[in-house]
Amino acid sequence: MAVGLFWNDRVSFEKHEWEKRFFFLGNNTGNLVFIRALKDIVHPVMIPLWDVTSDTFRDRADITHYITTELIWLTPNQTYPHVWTMLKRIGDKPLVPISVGVQSMARNVDITLHPDTVKLLRTMAERAVLGVRGEYTAAVLEKNGIVNFRIIGCPSLYQGMNEKFRVEKKPFDPAMRACCNFRTFYGTLSDPERQFLTFCANRDLGFVEQNAFPLTLENCCGDEYQFRYLQDWLKRQMHVFFHIEDWLAWVRQYDFSLGSRFHGNVIAITSGIPALTMVVDSRMDEMTRLFRLPTLPMEDFRLEKPLEYYYDLADYTDFNKAYPERMRVFRDFLQRNGLAEAAGG
Repeated sequence: MAVGLFWNDRVSFEKHEWEKRFFFLGNNTGNLVFIRALKDIVHPVMIPLWDVTSDTFRDRADITHYITTELIWLTPNQTYPHVWTMLKRIGDKPLVPISVGVQSMARNVDITLHPDTVKLLRTMAERAVLGVRGEYTAAVLEKNGIVNFRIIGCPSLYQGMNEKFRVEKKPFDPAMRACCNFRTFYGTLSDPERQFLTFCANRDLGFVEQNAFPLTLENCCGDEYQFRYLQDWLKRQMHVFFHIEDWLAWVRQYDFSLGSRFHGNVIAITSGIPALTMVVDSRMDEMTRLFRLPTLPMEDFRLEKPLEYYYDLADYTDFNKAYPERMRVFRDFLQRNGLAEAAGG
């Protein structure tokens, strides 16, 4: 059997301008992390998204299942005509959505999805078990009469498919190297967010950026001194990766990761490096809760605390206890969808 994954994988990033490179990655290089996991887990045939809506797409007889990650950010009034096109093009074969997720800061289970989106999800659920991001999304789907799903979180945390995987923390050492990440530089940053960035700049931490928005004076509430200070730090320490191998090599230099990027921390975690995640939206909240990852509300961040304080908060006891069960559920999800063979049993 073969599995098809709809994703723009045939891109030579070096040929394109900066913004275009981000566009091909869904405007977030963090997508590299979960695509890497899917590649390693089900060994798919990669099918560019643009092929789906063109006459170049041809369903292959050896492909028995297709996978899409196009439903990870469901919002009210949003429709997904390109996913309907996928269903049309593949005939009666299952299209398995991975990490279906409803986006809502308020976590309101009465959120109204577009009727066409509800119809789409119901249609997909007739052929496949939906892979759902977390308990909040599951509750919203149930409210809409969609029940054929399994809560799996994000495939990026199943990298290696090892039930015995654990994050083992070393005792804190002042010589430890830490790296950091941050949400999109958009709008006026809160005081705790500005404290976090200043904390990282004061220690000259390595910084990974995941999209094309630069730091602006507006982000810093018009504070020109802080803007210049942070900008100088970012010029020295900001790294952007368009190839997962480069990102892995970089993050493995460090002993600790902290920040408000889920995949920016997951790439550290799956490399055995403890991370502390600052939750900023319902997507992160669902997945950190599901995997019992250590978190800190960004509003609780304080500049005056030492690095050791935040390192101590990154306690992986609960994660390590929960992980075997999470892996069991994910394997069951693969089995129910007929993907276990592709994943090696």
